[in-house]
Amino acid sequence: MRYFSTQYKILIAICLLPLAFLPAAVLSQELTAENVQPDDAGTPPSEIYVDKFIDEESLAKQMEAERKREGGIAPHWAPGNLGVTYRYYTYDTNLHSAIQEHGAELRWHQGTFEHGTYEFQIEGLTSEGYDDFREPDGYRIQLRQNNYVINSKLQLDSDVIHYRSAIPSLVEESYRFRLPSTILQGMSNRIYHNNTTLFLNFGEIGRYIGTAAKTYNETEGNLAGLGAQHILNRNWNVAFQFWNTDNTEQVEPHQSLAGAVEYKPNSLGQIHQMHVLGDSLGETGMWYDGRIQVGRWMHRAGVQYLPPGLLWTDVPINSDYQGIYWRGDRNAYRWLWNFGSEISQNNIDDDAQIPGYISTATFASLTWKYRRRTHFGGNANVHSNTADSGTAVHNTYRYTLRAFADHQSPIGKTRIEPELAIEDTYFEQNQKYGLRWIQEYNLFLNHKLNSDIQYYTSDQGEDDLNLKLYFEHQYPWGLRLNGYLQEYYVYLPKVGVSQGTSISLGLGWQFFTNWLMSLNADYNIGDFEPEDGEEFKIEGTKVLFSINYNIDTGKRRDLYGVNTGDPGRGRVVGRVFLDENRNGNFDLGERALSNIIVYLDGRHSTETGPKGGFEFWPVAAGKHSLTMALVDVPLPWGLTDEDPQRIDVLNRGETELNFALIRLNE
Repeated sequence: MRYFSTQYKILIAICLLPLAFLPAAVLSQELTAENVQPDDAGTPPSEIYVDKFIDEESLAKQMEAERKREGGIAPHWAPGNLGVTYRYYTYDTNLHSAIQEHGAELRWHQGTFEHGTYEFQIEGLTSEGYDDFREPDGYRIQLRQNNYVINSKLQLDSDVIHYRSAIPSLVEESYRFRLPSTILQGMSNRIYHNNTTLFLNFGEIGRYIGTAAKTYNETEGNLAGLGAQHILNRNWNVAFQFWNTDNTEQVEPHQSLAGAVEYKPNSLGQIHQMHVLGDSLGETGMWYDGRIQVGRWMHRAGVQYLPPGLLWTDVPINSDYQGIYWRGDRNAYRWLWNFGSEISQNNIDDDAQIPGYISTATFASLTWKYRRRTHFGGNANVHSNTADSGTAVHNTYRYTLRAFADHQSPIGKTRIEPELAIEDTYFEQNQKYGLRWIQEYNLFLNHKLNSDIQYYTSDQGEDDLNLKLYFEHQYPWGLRLNGYLQEYYVYLPKVGVSQGTSISLGLGWQFFTNWLMSLNADYNIGDFEPEDGEEFKIEGTKVLFSINYNIDTGKRRDLYGVNTGDPGRGRVVGRVFLDENRNGNFDLGERALSNIIVYLDGRHSTETGPKGGFEFWPVAAGKHSLTMALVDVPLPWGLTDEDPQRIDVLNRGETELNFALIRLNE
């Protein structure tokens, strides 16, 4: 990896210089007799106000008193936390040589009384066994500063070295279309002034790689951007983002400009957003998203037009697309309805070399809370692709009907899911039938045991059988053990038989107050027997081990999250995944999402790992909130409720909250 070019070094120095030489005393202005104005009655104040906290003499006395009370610790060091983590990852399979990674991470979160909060993170990675095309050895460094108060009207946030691009949220995210973020090596600044926020980004484009630790891998290209968001009044909010992208191999050098306007009427439950995106190569796209609350109904509707070749940064977006959608949700005491329809078209320019279709997706779902312990429901989906242009010739249709029944009994919670899917193509019609049984067993305290059995067959002779068992046990001395066992068998006519076994074990142990150890081990073996040919076997083992040490720094203990007043500490874990059957659980075959940012109380952040998992530790015991950034979630996936999720962290306990993403068009 090459170092910063000269112009970036100069820009970084210019941005950091004011922070180093601007003491708090200079940033304040004491009132003097000359600049004190008389009040409305014409009588000047009886005495001149002086800010005692910023006054150097009183501040020195206060610091000296604090040093004596706190055993010599200067009061400008507010609560903080220092953590060191070592990780070891290995992947051994019969397809290639064994891969090993050693990763180390140092993370320091420190608050100050005068200069906001700082977070310093550095990760290093060494590896063995990779081919010449991938060399993950390297490091990642990030220095983050938040809430630096320049004066009574200005506040500054900054990210330095390696970071994700930060742009106005109004530009970045909408309900049915999102502009992805970019990994950069450089600097980002957010400057807040009353109702206006200014965004500055510049750096070299790259990506994060590695499992035991994330390292920055530079690709080709430079990116510089300027953005702003302004709240005009209680009803109107506007924002824009400008990017200049050059020296890239993936796309031509270009400039992009995105703008957004948000209108919130005085009537509650309405939001209207209009977005425009254009590039210097002559392409312009636009999309609208609206939300209207009518009684118990929540309606969402929108229109999108994204011409082919529309450029953002060097990250591809879902262009060559135009369509319209509507979705309605109604939540009553015992009933939950969801209806929606979407019509879209690709190959807008009628390219003769591209298959062009007019696609429709219509869905309806229902959940009935028959009794407190018994729920019924189901959903129906109709998808069609009609040949419209280019190389497209044949139409396809897919009909899916699913149902479910949930019942809570003394044994546990039982869920039955029958399914019927019909796919009609030009060549044939295939009907697929399936049944799934999910059982959560009620065991004694701190024990969990779930089983998952699903079987599918079709009129073409296909067979698909999956059996899965999950267990979890929490011991009182901070030890948590969990594991998966999966068996599968798949037969496809004219193709062959595939069968195998997967075993996964997980261990988490807080063996001392400041020490946490975790271990995840996976073993997979599979056989493929083709109709014509020799048997093929795949066998592999993955192990990820980590050990973490955390200490408190600064004046007093600081844990992740807001100060709840509870002296205890706990742990928050969870996963971000695509919930295919919408039951809220991470089930067999569902995809977990890595590199998704999760926020704790809006002030601490982390990214999901290879299996979609995230963790905050140590966290102050008490009530907190979790949110996630949807910007890098693949469309059409999203959350039914984007509001912060409330959690309650117990002393020496582990709180789990998963983000189950659903298809917004089903």
